[in-house]
Amino acid sequence: MHCQAGAWERVYNTGVSIAGQASGEQTTFPSGKAMQRFAILPNSPWLAAVTLCALAFLIRLVSIGLYPLQDTSEARYGEMARLMVETGDWITVWFDYNVPFWGKPPLFIWLSALSFKLFGINEFAARLPSLLVSIAILALTLKLALYQMGRSAGGLVLLILPSTAIFLALSGAILADPVSLLAITMMMTGFWIGWHEPCPLKARRWQYFFFIGCATGLLAKGLAVLVLAGLPIFFWCLPQRRLLTFWQTFPCIKGSLLTLLIAVPWYLAAEIKTPGFLYYFFIGEHFQRYLDSGWDGDQYGAAHIRPMGTIWLRWLQSCLPWSLVIVWLGFKCLKGSNRKPMTCWQAFLLLWLICPLVFFTFARNIIWTYALPVVPAMALLLADTWQNKWEGWPKRIIATAAITPVLMIGLTLFLMNGGGQKSQKQLMQVISRQAVSNPGILYLHGTPFSARFYSSGKAKEVSGAESLREKLQQAEKRYFLAAEDNEFDTLPPDIRSRFSEIARYRDWILYLENLCPHPTDDSDDISCQRMVDTISPTQKR
Repeated sequence: MHCQAGAWERVYNTGVSIAGQASGEQTTFPSGKAMQRFAILPNSPWLAAVTLCALAFLIRLVSIGLYPLQDTSEARYGEMARLMVETGDWITVWFDYNVPFWGKPPLFIWLSALSFKLFGINEFAARLPSLLVSIAILALTLKLALYQMGRSAGGLVLLILPSTAIFLALSGAILADPVSLLAITMMMTGFWIGWHEPCPLKARRWQYFFFIGCATGLLAKGLAVLVLAGLPIFFWCLPQRRLLTFWQTFPCIKGSLLTLLIAVPWYLAAEIKTPGFLYYFFIGEHFQRYLDSGWDGDQYGAAHIRPMGTIWLRWLQSCLPWSLVIVWLGFKCLKGSNRKPMTCWQAFLLLWLICPLVFFTFARNIIWTYALPVVPAMALLLADTWQNKWEGWPKRIIATAAITPVLMIGLTLFLMNGGGQKSQKQLMQVISRQAVSNPGILYLHGTPFSARFYSSGKAKEVSGAESLREKLQQAEKRYFLAAEDNEFDTLPPDIRSRFSEIARYRDWILYLENLCPHPTDDSDDISCQRMVDTISPTQKR
């Protein structure tokens, strides 16, 4: 089946949707002229929007390799991707050597590991997939805006989405959230265009795209993605027998089989390789984590216990500056006396915005990244509100949109100069500069993930004096020891005497094992002192 040339324009200008007719509703689209003129004229709002959007992503592209991976989350996932490359195991994600990671599906780890294979193991390669995924999210959101609203709304999306604080920040971070948002955006875009597209062939492609988005979600974060996208779709379909229309219009059986065909093989392979994964992942991570604030089954971290409703505060903070604009528009709408009826499109966007926040309202294990799924809906809602005022408001909107990229430059400079860093990269660089053959790297009472990443897995934990003494008996190695605050002072004197301080970084102190740990006469004491004196003053401070 093929769509004849000009068929879309005729249907588009009449404002009648085939899917809308099937469900008994009329859907009015904007004028077709807005979709026919895409030339970016000098001094036009579109030129400003494209320029600011490009600058925001350029800032992120330049910045992602300029500062170390941050403990704990970024460095943890970076180390998992490095282990995947080192071991060659692309089925099981490893939390540590011989310790499988069951907390999340592997899609975002796969992307970082593939990037490591292409560009080497470094910060830029680790973060690059999130940046590319964020660009794909923007492209899908722009497609939805142009399809439903037109060119002015598209320009607004280009301004609003990349300038939302959480979106721009996570576009350069090794986390599962950007890939999860890509899956959600795929599902929402595929659903809306697949429902309203008049050309049957194009509509069918978008409908299958919806199910591919479901599979992507299962490989990105599991059932949570299907819930976050499925809730707004379900509630939008409740009126006017739309659920029946969905079943009749979408290839639900074939699409579901396609979803399972893409996602299920990895789940089965992971369970076969490390039995117990399916129970922990589906029961523990999907239910106990959110329902039990004190869940002690978490094998990979600690629960973030917060009061119920914390997600709304996290959304207000992380989605600045536009979350404040949404709140202001909401109060303005409630106080207005001549409110217009909400269109189906506006209801769809509002449900997309509200449902994830309501879903997380009753969870107490909350982190700030849980607000990310609503960001495209925010951008589209503001675009729908402002599209008719686009020509009169660009300076005001552009000035607001410029705030976040400018702050990102400041944040990058802050992190480059050691501000707020939670990373062991500097200590690992000190170790690499020491002329020590066959070194061992030990961390007292816990090894940070960044130490494991930047030491290529050589950094190991010692839990106390006895385990440290056992390590020191291995004569073939000379050890570096890192300890936090005053932990070193808690060790027995005979062990402390075997080390000399060589560097400090924030709360961490790095020690190096002396060449002659058991001096027997004064000449041995003098030779040991000479060895310590060869260390640079800046390292000893």
